[in-house]
Amino acid sequence: MAKRVKVIMDFDGTLTDEGRQALELATIAKGMLADILGVPLPRIEASYNRIRQRILRTPQHFHWEVNGLPATYAYEGAYLLNTTIVQEIIRSKPAYLHKIRKLYPTDGLDPMTKCTNHLFHAGTFQVHPYFLDGVRTLLVSLIEHPLIDPVIMTNSETRKITKNLRKLRIGQRGARHKFPHEIDVLGDTRQYHMDPAWEQAFDSGKNGLIQVLPINEHFTVDLRRPVYHAALQRIMDEGYDQVVVVADGFSLAGALPLAMGLRFILKKTDFTPAWTEEYVSTHPNGSVVSGIPELGSLLRSLVE
Repeated sequence: MAKRVKVIMDFDGTLTDEGRQALELATIAKGMLADILGVPLPRIEASYNRIRQRILRTPQHFHWEVNGLPATYAYEGAYLLNTTIVQEIIRSKPAYLHKIRKLYPTDGLDPMTKCTNHLFHAGTFQVHPYFLDGVRTLLVSLIEHPLIDPVIMTNSETRKITKNLRKLRIGQRGARHKFPHEIDVLGDTRQYHMDPAWEQAFDSGKNGLIQVLPINEHFTVDLRRPVYHAALQRIMDEGYDQVVVVADGFSLAGALPLAMGLRFILKKTDFTPAWTEEYVSTHPNGSVVSGIPELGSLLRSLVE
């Protein structure tokens, strides 16, 4: 019997040149933050540059924090670095924190995360998409393959993804469009949504049941991501022979699938830390690729 494979594709950084796009996002986000906080833009820009240099000097000490837990290390992606810098700006003054808590009250996500989410979603919707070479060819080959069912699953909003896919002449499955190829899009899946009260644990073998994945003596990844877990579980319940997750970031998108027994493919970028590449490449269900052509070859090999 033919093997049916579900391929879950991340978007930003996996299919796009996130480093280039992040420069545009940073400009937009700084202007929006200055308006939100009611301070001059040059003050925000000076803080941004100062904090960015501090993070890059000691990146292992900085995280994107959500509900008090580390969702990812700051330097695992260009957008993640921008988000972490914004969080550090807000934390730098009690008056900034007070303003954010007042404007973005908690309702499942802490005020800081709600604010940075707003800056990200509003900002990236304005950013021009720079797709990596070969992305349209890859997506079309997956869409047309009789044994592969691809889906884009991302923290970005669905409407942003569908807007950007128009540049590739690819539409969202089920939506009204005039493109010959279409793909499912699951936006705002909140891989970053951390919940310290979530009790789900995962069998790690030698370390027993865990909620925090030990990588080495310096790095760990917290797995308490119930929203992302539910999204993955729904796909697993559809009965595919194999479910594969493809992303450019490990903490956000890769650690939980591996803990759940799924296959994870890490697509390297200029921001990929050595420890994530080493961990994924040595994991029984992990693979690392350097570009879109290599990724396409690996995905097709799963059903050959």
